[in-house]
Amino acid sequence: MEENKTTQPAPLYIVTGATDSMGSVIARRLAKQGKPLLLASRDIAKAERFADKLRTETRNKDIQCLQLDLSSFDLVNDFVVRLKALDRPVYALVNNAGTLPRHSRISPDGYEHTVQVNFLSTALLSLLVYPLMPENGRIILSTSLSRRLVSLPYEFPAVSNFTQIGSYAQAKLALTLFSIYMSTTMKTRRVNVNCVNPGVINSSVLALHRWIERAPDYITNPFPNPESGITPTMRALESNDTGFIFQGSSTQIKASSLLKNRDVFIKLCNDTMRILKKHMPHEQAQ
Repeated sequence: MEENKTTQPAPLYIVTGATDSMGSVIARRLAKQGKPLLLASRDIAKAERFADKLRTETRNKDIQCLQLDLSSFDLVNDFVVRLKALDRPVYALVNNAGTLPRHSRISPDGYEHTVQVNFLSTALLSLLVYPLMPENGRIILSTSLSRRLVSLPYEFPAVSNFTQIGSYAQAKLALTLFSIYMSTTMKTRRVNVNCVNPGVINSSVLALHRWIERAPDYITNPFPNPESGITPTMRALESNDTGFIFQGSSTQIKASSLLKNRDVFIKLCNDTMRILKKHMPHEQAQ
């Protein structure tokens, strides 16, 4: 008598910030490729509308949504609880969501909101999703050219002297450096961790803030559209490399080449893990 075989559900591709600009373009490309897709968005109603549109456009029916708010650790954990309830493995986590607020505000966890969303909560999400991944899974972290303009203060991430661009750049630098730590620790399960640098694109992160509106036309007009900015992300998803920063259509550099001060790097990783372990399951925080 032939045994019944249970078909395992295909692993998900998660895109955070999936309804706007870069995220929506990445999601549409993956949907067209027939990938099982999870749209993670703060605005769940908008995500559901976008999912319906993608199902119609691409005939890909395996598209679903979950609300994700990166403004606090508790909300990140809530997302992961609901993700686990789907009982599906995760092939790729594309950390696209980000924020560039004009004014300083402190998150419920006591950190600068820009740092919480763009660095701490993104790092926590990646660590919590990692155990749901099979071998050869992918974690993608979005970085920025602005990271080249700043250094990390000694107290970071506990203390951040807010400026709109400076805090954003510090968060992206911290995330890029922390990717080195993650790519090293996650090698044991062969999960690849890479950063992508989309370049300066005409995205909603820029367009929704007045500082860019005051810039001269010769600065803003050359910005390419988000479609051209997803090339590094798609390359990183297809690559078997880990610990790299993907740029453009052919360039990639080792993330470790950014290490200027090993003491600062070690302190950043130690301080970040000390913060995040308080919000991770006991067995994972060991």
